[in-house]
Amino acid sequence: MTPETYLRHYHDLDRAEAAIPAEAVYPSCPLVENGCNCVPGNETPSDDCCCKASMAEALRLLCDSTLASLVNFDTFFFLTDNLTVGGALNAPTDAADNIADAAASFRRFAPCNCDLLDVNGAAYFAAPGGTAALESVDQISLCAVRAVAFQLLPEAPAEAGRAANLTPYQQAVRAIRRTIQAEGGATTACGSCTAHCNCDNCCCNAGILAELSTRNLSRLATLTVGPLVLQNVTVLGSLGSVLVLADETAERFYLVCVNNVEILG
Repeated sequence: MTPETYLRHYHDLDRAEAAIPAEAVYPSCPLVENGCNCVPGNETPSDDCCCKASMAEALRLLCDSTLASLVNFDTFFFLTDNLTVGGALNAPTDAADNIADAAASFRRFAPCNCDLLDVNGAAYFAAPGGTAALESVDQISLCAVRAVAFQLLPEAPAEAGRAANLTPYQQAVRAIRRTIQAEGGATTACGSCTAHCNCDNCCCNAGILAELSTRNLSRLATLTVGPLVLQNVTVLGSLGSVLVLADETAERFYLVCVNNVEILG
């Protein structure tokens, strides 16, 4: 539903008519840009937006029909340089991550604007034990996103054709790997919206990606992204400058900007 259609619907509503349903505003795939064509601009590449195009591509993994049916779109976590959205951070323990809560709702790319993400959640200062900075956040600049975490639904929906011998986590991993390995990556799964900055050739990215690619046996990695700590998470692959990681115990997945990785273990 386009903004124009929404406004016409709103003005035509009888006062006794029920409110417009959420599913009419937000499509089943939350990243569809409703037919808007976002044309890349002529911005000068900088370190601040080096991960932006890759993160947009990685988020389109969620447009895979299998993965979309398994993900809980109300359990997202976003990390920027100064804030987290969806929950605070804890002091690191032996858990896979130090995310206290992942309670942000992820809706879609903002209509006709590939540079913003439509979300809903509280924002916290990006430090262990950080206090709430904003009670409600509606949008996040894609250029500011350093890492994303999301979880699966507590119970997988019954769906015809699902492999009976695979758990929901295994189904999600298979869908992600299939999309990463497909020709063209994830960009064809959800429209033609293109972020306005593509500078994936950061000088440190190649070394980090090469290091992780040599872990052919364990495929496990421990790393930090600012105050976010990930321990013994599985490396599923990469899309440009974004690492795709997962933890089976928590059934949580991570999208991490390579150029923001500080320590590898």
